[in-house]
Amino acid sequence: MADEILRRFARDQWVRVHGTPRVTVLVGAGHARQMWRQWLEVGGLEGALYEGSLDETARQAAARAAAEPPGPIAILAEPAALAAWRRGRSDRLAAMIDEGIVEIPERPSRPPHPAAADAALFDARSAAEAAMFEALEATVATAGRFELNGYLSVHFGAGAAEVDLLSRRDGIAIEIDGYHHFQDLDAYRRDRKKDLLLQLHGLIVIRLHAQDVMRDPRPGLLAVSQALAYRMERRP
Repeated sequence: MADEILRRFARDQWVRVHGTPRVTVLVGAGHARQMWRQWLEVGGLEGALYEGSLDETARQAAARAAAEPPGPIAILAEPAALAAWRRGRSDRLAAMIDEGIVEIPERPSRPPHPAAADAALFDARSAAEAAMFEALEATVATAGRFELNGYLSVHFGAGAAEVDLLSRRDGIAIEIDGYHHFQDLDAYRRDRKKDLLLQLHGLIVIRLHAQDVMRDPRPGLLAVSQALAYRMERRP
């Protein structure tokens, strides 16, 4: 469920980056608020969360979205309050709210594992992977070409090599790097070994920084498009 919500946040942000006003409507309570704030934090994004009466927050959020389309904007709403506000409305504001609804259930009162209550909902890498995947899916030239967390039939470490975003038919691997990739010397060395392994198996490797992708995936998309054009030119 967290992965689906993460991808929805990423899809909404991709729409906003393209300059289309979009308000994300978090239908839930404390857990919804927590997920939104963590998503902003791991992406290094500055966003707004409106809480209170929907009559007021919907207008405020919509006005801000129109003035600052790329900025992450969300409304926190209880299901009953949202249903009551939405009933009988057919204006542009109601349509904007409908486009942004994300239902986020509360976390179970008893987590399946003692550590689960304190575990991060998602990290910078997973958030950036979702953002890049949604951008690829929303772009005509790359839609349907990449899979998230694809495995190759080649060993790396203790198991099969995993690629953050993989296009098998085009031979392109996208790897998303967080800060730990540069702060940990062992992780840096491991990444270089992995790059060589992927290249020896014929893949073009594109490495992107997680925060860059979260803020604007378009430069990453350009790099992927260049790699794809290179592949297409050399096909018989």
